[in-house]
Amino acid sequence: MSDLTTERVLQALTNLRLSTAAARLDSQLRAADERELTPLQFLDHLLADETAARDERSITVRTKLAHFPIIKSIESFDFDAQPTLDRKIIQTLETLAFVGRAENVVMLGPPGVGKTHLSIALGLRALQAGHRVYFVTAQDLLDQIRVAQLDGIPGHKQRHLNNVPLLIIDELGYVEFDKAAATWLFQLLCQRYERHSTIITSNKPFADWGHVLGDTTLAGALLDRLLHHSHVLNLKGESYRMRAKTQGPSHAKRKNGTQVGPS
Repeated sequence: MSDLTTERVLQALTNLRLSTAAARLDSQLRAADERELTPLQFLDHLLADETAARDERSITVRTKLAHFPIIKSIESFDFDAQPTLDRKIIQTLETLAFVGRAENVVMLGPPGVGKTHLSIALGLRALQAGHRVYFVTAQDLLDQIRVAQLDGIPGHKQRHLNNVPLLIIDELGYVEFDKAAATWLFQLLCQRYERHSTIITSNKPFADWGHVLGDTTLAGALLDRLLHHSHVLNLKGESYRMRAKTQGPSHAKRKNGTQVGPS
């Protein structure tokens, strides 16, 4: 390919905002020459570079918008610390079929047994598969509800919570909702019912949700919708953080020096 033609192609790629393809043009031309690729094979490789780079950028952006407090993965979860947790259930959830079917996931258990870790890990898998995800603690959600009430309108973020394909509400049970806030949460889950998936983690059994929401009847109606299409995981045991503290730093390590353990 002549220098003039190369410059025209490079300019065209730049104009089309194919920045990675433009940056990789020279190296892909050399590879095509060395490997005697056909024009179609060369184009396939060049566009594959562009697509991979765009996918990576998209995941980076969606990860920031998800507001994860920390990045956790399924691989780094210490299943040995949760012998009663059926790994097949997690493997099933990893397929993300529950997102496609607008099913919910509820994780119950005391603090430190891995609920937040698993919820973030599933959220990360969903991001990597192209889904939008939003993570919020119950306290932050309550704060958003109060701001919306002061404004007198739902607000952009509240509408976003209705429509995000996977919403993660973490630590429900640590703060109590007043009647107005509990009603708002109920309406949110009604809007999402059979439309989008929600993951909720809680340190309280379902029998105590009436106290958390300040209304037993409202809690019952909320659970009726939440549990209609859902996967319920009961995590048990001692807090991972307490075990790590009593057993020493080596307990919190696995192969390759990776920090593992529930949050």
